[in-house]
Amino acid sequence: MARLGLCRRNMTRVLVYVGVLIAIIAATEARPKSAEPKCKSGPVDLVFIIDGSRSVRPHEFETMRKFMIDIIHEMDIGLEATRVGVVQYSSQVQNVFSLKAFSKPAQMVKAINEIIPLAQGTMTGLAIRYAMNVAFSAEEGARPNVPHVAVIVTDGRPQDRVAEVAAAARESGIEIYAIGVARADMTSLRAMASPPFEDHVFLVESFDLIHQFGLQFQDKLCGMDLCLESDHGCEHICESSPGSYHCLCLPGYTLNEDGKTCTPIDLCAEGKHDCQQICIASPGSFTCDCNTGYTLNDDKRTCTMIDYCSFGNDSCEHQCASVLNGFNCRCQEGYSLNDDLKTCTMIDYCSFGNDSCEHECVSVLQSFYCQCREGYTLNEDETTCTMIDYCSFGNDSCEHECVSVLNGFHCHCNDGYSLNDDMKTCAMIDYCSFGNDSCEHECVSVLKGFHCRCNDGYSLNDDKKTCTMIDYCSFGNDSCEHECVSVLKGFNCRCKDGYTLNDDKKTCTMIDYCSFGNHSCDHHCGGVLNGFYCRCNEGYTLQENGKTCLSDNLCNTVEHGCEHQCVSTPGSYHCICPEGHELQDDGKTCGSCRSSNIDLVLLIDGSKSVRPQNFELVKQFVNQVVDQLDVSPKGTRVGLVQYSSRVRTEFTLGMYQTKEEIKKAVMNVEYMEKGTMTGLALKHMVENSFTEAEGARPAGKNIPRVGLVFTDGRSQDDIQEWAKKAKEAGITMYAVGVGKAVEDELREIASEPVEKHFFYSADFTAISQIAENLKLNVCAAESQGEIEVKNPCACESLVEFQQVTMSTLDQLTQKLSAMTKRLEVLENQLLTRK
Repeated sequence: MARLGLCRRNMTRVLVYVGVLIAIIAATEARPKSAEPKCKSGPVDLVFIIDGSRSVRPHEFETMRKFMIDIIHEMDIGLEATRVGVVQYSSQVQNVFSLKAFSKPAQMVKAINEIIPLAQGTMTGLAIRYAMNVAFSAEEGARPNVPHVAVIVTDGRPQDRVAEVAAAARESGIEIYAIGVARADMTSLRAMASPPFEDHVFLVESFDLIHQFGLQFQDKLCGMDLCLESDHGCEHICESSPGSYHCLCLPGYTLNEDGKTCTPIDLCAEGKHDCQQICIASPGSFTCDCNTGYTLNDDKRTCTMIDYCSFGNDSCEHQCASVLNGFNCRCQEGYSLNDDLKTCTMIDYCSFGNDSCEHECVSVLQSFYCQCREGYTLNEDETTCTMIDYCSFGNDSCEHECVSVLNGFHCHCNDGYSLNDDMKTCAMIDYCSFGNDSCEHECVSVLKGFHCRCNDGYSLNDDKKTCTMIDYCSFGNDSCEHECVSVLKGFNCRCKDGYTLNDDKKTCTMIDYCSFGNHSCDHHCGGVLNGFYCRCNEGYTLQENGKTCLSDNLCNTVEHGCEHQCVSTPGSYHCICPEGHELQDDGKTCGSCRSSNIDLVLLIDGSKSVRPQNFELVKQFVNQVVDQLDVSPKGTRVGLVQYSSRVRTEFTLGMYQTKEEIKKAVMNVEYMEKGTMTGLALKHMVENSFTEAEGARPAGKNIPRVGLVFTDGRSQDDIQEWAKKAKEAGITMYAVGVGKAVEDELREIASEPVEKHFFYSADFTAISQIAENLKLNVCAAESQGEIEVKNPCACESLVEFQQVTMSTLDQLTQKLSAMTKRLEVLENQLLTRK
């Protein structure tokens, strides 16, 4: 109790002192100055901790000087009275002068007027730690048994942690007052200051108003003892302070929100106990107990469950596992418990449906394997199957082409030929036998088609199908307006197609076919010789049937599904891919730049501003970039470096050889937190990441070297030197920024042209689109470098060649079919007009 009384007297003494000095300053601003301060306090060691960051403007810093000088002028300064020290901080800490440095106000004022602002960051926690470990040490002039008071003046949010170090400072006996100005964060001020916060935390709108916070202390400096002279209402203990009082509780109790009554402390409810299961509370204390099925151990805190398996009557086939108030049977790995809850059966892993086997799954102990159906062979991935290419055996005897099928092969003939009954040899197709040659006299078959021939005494007309008899009309005395038709021993007049013969049997009038009303034109009908024609509105094209109309730009009117770009053609469309990419078999999606090989090192920001959930998005971004690359020992190699206040190589260029290995390693990367030293990361990349020791291929092999920097904020060191050296070393640099990333720094990092090597997004949710844009630029800029040459006789090369050949044949067959249909439509139209 004597120690508690001493502590309370010291607390009161400190509060009185600080109240005195704050109120004095307020009084100097509001009232005429007197020769002596209104009240004096005992000896105190006072240290000002002032914010010298770049956010404090010059005139604001001058106001802070005047604030300290005014307080010093009103104090009883001396080695046996009040000692004063000053500490300035920003990204570092400066000891302006210590507690033992000066004993006269004039010396202190001179030193304060000579302070030059540091103008850097706001490392408030670092300054508090310095004050605790150095400024208030005996070596710097701090005295034992004298109140230690720190006054912190700041205008911004700390860039480091303050709660833990401030708590340690208060535990060491330092009374902390936190004064916030303008942009200061109230939560940070309360984390730094001593309780009660209403006496130790002050927040004003500007440095010009910094003196006003002392006015509230002016009237309680030399007041009466309210515990003795008023009805304080404290249930347990009343403790006076200048101009006020506060209530305290006896040990084992806590003060209620009314500030007067006390409630017994329930350590159990507050979680301030180490009981494993049950806590039984008493005022300020507790005892431990256990739940049913447990017994309290000798430490009187922990509990042990009863081991029912030890009784030996469990009847489990494999293992017995004790549980609360009983036991369960458990099977060995690779087995599952049967319905009798005692015996075990081997697990059928194939039944889970996640085996990825293309054909059949075969279960074994603790695993499964894949098996192919007859006529197929298992691939190297041990899950998919490939049909056996029987044509590759070289014993097919096909005259033209061999086509592999399941469990065998069949022969295929070239265009214009058909397969004979022996299913091996080919014969030229007799197109005349189809009966659709339209020849008037005779049809003669040739390769891939036919031509017409006339009987003796006839000649083939220009239409190459019909034949013409001797022309009596050629005598020139027919008088027919249109045509003369020779007949036996004479002629008749005939009108051309689309005309009708008039009553004079010589002249003709054109027939208006549109007037018949059965033209079926989609848009407009126009009369022409021998019939009519359909015409479409602007922006549409007439189709092969000569009647319907289709929009010229189908890409704008249909769901084309093209991944990159849709290109319209008359009546159709097709998809194309960017340079360096190839169109996939579905005719819509684009593959990666498979022939391009690079050495790629990614530098990712692991600073604390990124946040854990966003760091997971960064890892997904990295894997999205990896997905677009052809990763292999002779293809693209990928390395990953994470940086914050330091740099850590997550994996080198030579460590992993497949996409799967890289993506798994990326997802296992742990978040570093702390600062943002981008320049240090660039230096590490240039000096280490692209060396042969870390897997980079020699410069003589002409493999492009690409560096990608991902950051979310301003670098805390210089990036210009090493960004320049990276590009001088032949490294193509990409810069990706998110959130508070600085555009000037990103442009400094990026290679020329900057627009193709610099990307930015306002938040992390949009970085997947950056990965897509980045993919296009990287692929377009890559060079071939060293390319892996495949054996053309290898099985996979033959299969790939066969697939490409068959795909090309299918496309040609489709085009031929479309052309044949179009010819048939035109032929039908000609026959209709006749």
